[in-house]
Amino acid sequence: MPTMSTEFIQKSQAITEVSQATGYGRFVIEKKMAELMGAGKIRLINDPGDGRRQLMRKEDVQVIIDALTPKF
Repeated sequence: MPTMSTEFIQKSQAITEVSQATGYGRFVIEKKMAELMGAGKIRLINDPGDGRRQLMRKEDVQVIIDALTPKF
């Protein structure tokens, strides 16, 4: 059974990873995240250990990267 630390990452870390992969900044990434959440393609959950943090599945990070990567 996967542990919480291997399956999920914090939202801030996800934004950092997307930024490094795509070159886009926080504003563009958060706008795309909101769009994808509205479409039901990704989801954020509250960290059960710290209510101030939000977590995201690692698979969802790749969905954001794919959405921001130009298709030729």
